[in-house]
Parts: sequence; C-alpha cells; structure tokens
Amino acid sequence: MDIAGRPSSAIRVPPHAHTGTEQAIASVAAEVFAALEANQLDLPTLPEVARKILDMIDDLNVSADEVVNLISACPAISMHIIRAANSAPFMKGDLAGSLRSAISNLGYRSLRNMVMNITTNKQIQVQCPLIKQQLKRLWDHSREVAAISYVLACQQKHLKPEQAMLAGMVHDIGALPLYLYADHHYSRFDQAMLAELIRRFSVSVGISLLKNWNFPDTLIDVVEGHENMRRASPYNQADYADVVTMASLQIQGAAKYVAWKDVLAAERLGYYPEDCQNFLSNHANQLAQARSMLHVDLMGMASSQH
Repeated sequence: MDIAGRPSSAIRVPPHAHTGTEQAIASVAAEVFAALEANQLDLPTLPEVARKILDMIDDLNVSADEVVNLISACPAISMHIIRAANSAPFMKGDLAGSLRSAISNLGYRSLRNMVMNITTNKQIQVQCPLIKQQLKRLWDHSREVAAISYVLACQQKHLKPEQAMLAGMVHDIGALPLYLYADHHYSRFDQAMLAELIRRFSVSVGISLLKNWNFPDTLIDVVEGHENMRRASPYNQADYADVVTMASLQIQGAAKYVAWKDVLAAERLGYYPEDCQNFLSNHANQLAQARSMLHVDLMGMASSQH
C-alpha cells in the first residue's frame, strides 16, 4: 500500500540477510525509496486544516495574505501546491519557490480544486499512538522553525521572508513518509527505532522527494545542508539553509548551549554569539506575529515533549 492507502506493486520489501531492528528500519526505507522511484509517493495531510483552507478560499472577505498564512501552517498542503505550480500546465518562467508565487500561478479555482482533492483523498490515517505523537512533534517543530526563519529573513535584505518560512516548513519533510510507512510496521517499532530511522534516512528521502517534485534548488539545499554547522557558502552570503540552521538551533531554549562561534550560518547572517543566545527575547514581538500566522501552539509543543 502507498501512504494514501492505495495498493502499489512498486512498493515492496526486498529480502534482507539481517534481522530484527536493522531489518525493520531497512524495510521501511526500502519501501519509501521504491515509492519515490515509481513516482507513487504521496503526502497526506490533516483534514481539518484542508477544510479551514476551503472555507477561507470561499470567503470573499478573506485576504490573499490570510489564505497564504493558513496554507503555510501545513507542510504537506504547501508542498502539494508548489508541486502543482511547478508542473507543465501551470509553470510560468522560474520555478515557484514560495506559496505566494505558486498560488499566483495556479489561480484560486485550481487552488480550491486541489485542496478539495487533498481533503477527500489524502487524509492521514495512523494507527500507532507513538507515531501519531511523533507526527505532531514534527508539525509543531516545523511550524516553529518556519516562524523563526521568517523573522530571521526579515533582517536580511536579499532574502524573502515568505520563502524562508517555506524553507522552515519543509526542512524535515523527509521524516513524514518515513513515519507513515513505519506505521505499517508499527508493532515492530519503538521510539529508539523511529529515531534511528529518521536519523539515517530523513535527509536523503527529503532531497529525493523535493527533486522528484521539481522544487527549486534553494529548498533542496535547505534539506541537504541545514544540519551542517560548518557548511561553506560559495558566495559567503547567507542563504535559506543558513536561516533554517540558525532557526533550528533556537528551538526549546537550546540557544544558550550552542557554540555559536562555530556556526558559520550565524556568522553569515551577521549575528554575534550573544545576539544568537538572546534572539528569541530580542525579537519576541515579531516572533509572536509569525507564530500567529502559522498557528504555532507553544504550550502544546511543550506538553508534547513530555
């Protein structure tokens, strides 16, 4: 079965000589990569978010900014929309690298039909409580990184805040199909096995997914490089991967424990170590606005960590 629940002959578990934990992890990864190769990998989404988007599109009193902000709160819907905008029927010039440009390419009628299709056919159905919890953490983490990325990009004249927000939303997108396929093997997976699965394969799955879906290189670079604290830049200028690197290091009060002098992304963004440690408090008002756009629930994030 693919992750939308459809049977797929292309998704199969090849025989492995090894057993136990390693076999379960390798089996899930093999299924995901087989689905990618066969162009059968899909990203289901939360139905309540899709319904809210439909209601907003139908409301004549709602602005385009409000539609963009709500869609931005869901990585899967965002990716479906950008994938469609970068397909042959809708593509206009350069690849769409932000939701606003993607929606502009599609038009509201196509956007509505697409969200309706997602609502009807691409709802997440997860059986394992542990994987449900991990998915919630993934959504919460992605939204918070996206909000911080937005604020960081607002301080950089050459970067677009909306594109930085999208970069934050999709930086860990490779984890989503891995969790969903692991749910088919849920009786064999515990928290340590899930963590190992994500550690080993999330980046490579994310890169393959974005390439297959015709996403711009700027976003592929984010998935590939945001975890590398010593990543070099060919132009020595901050890019979206730098923004997401710094945003990720701000999560859950971790900033005070980071050796910021060794983080090249912070240097390119123009932040001294003390600025990095106090970024959240120094930009509290801007972060509150960005979190509101993305419906970030800080209390819910804190409780889900325990």
